Amino acid sequence: MRKHILLFAILVAGIIGIPGCASDNAELKRDAGEIAGVMCRSIEAMRNLKSTDPADSALVMKLQSEHDAVEAEMTALYADFRKKWGEKISDKQFGDEFRKYLNEAMLDCKSLSKEDRENFERGVE
Repeated sequence: MRKHILLFAILVAGIIGIPGCASDNAELKRDAGEIAGVMCRSIEAMRNLKSTDPADSALVMKLQSEHDAVEAEMTALYADFRKKWGEKISDKQFGDEFRKYLNEAMLDCKSLSKEDRENFERGVE
């Protein structure tokens, strides 16, 4: 009888615990994807700014304001991320998992240089 109760308790704990971990992972993966999207837009904005003729001051100012807006969005997103995940951020396993998801998501960025793409690919492996 004791074995049945113990087996049932383990089964219930597994059923409750496993979906909880999966949802955390899905949520972390979603958050990493959002951060990667903003990082990609930041890279693109910087690339556009660098490739613009400095003599075209109107375009430079427009691109600089776009870059500043993306940077502000990234700052807010990181603040929300730190607030949401709290002390988990300092956990090595959490950091490794987040970095893997971020690297995977960054591979979708079309603005990456060849070297950056290679670095993100190495981070996925």
